[in-house]
Amino acid sequence: MADARYRAWLVERARSKGMSDLEILKDLAEGTGGDERRQIIVDWAEALGMSASDALRAASDAGLIPTPHPPKSVKGKPRRTK
Repeated sequence: MADARYRAWLVERARSKGMSDLEILKDLAEGTGGDERRQIIVDWAEALGMSASDALRAASDAGLIPTPHPPKSVKGKPRRTK
């Protein structure tokens, strides 16, 4: 419980200095990659008031982590979109 309160306090401090949630995630994940970066985002989602899924989606949209399912192409042809 103390860990969750400390994280919430850190998030509030960062927000009070004008940082957005994505800026906070970017700073937390700096210097990491792959599964470690993804785990940091999941671990901090609650402190940011997000679900793990929402935090991962936002991080993916911002380019912090790769999309789970990159678009496929067939012999150089672009993927069809609906």
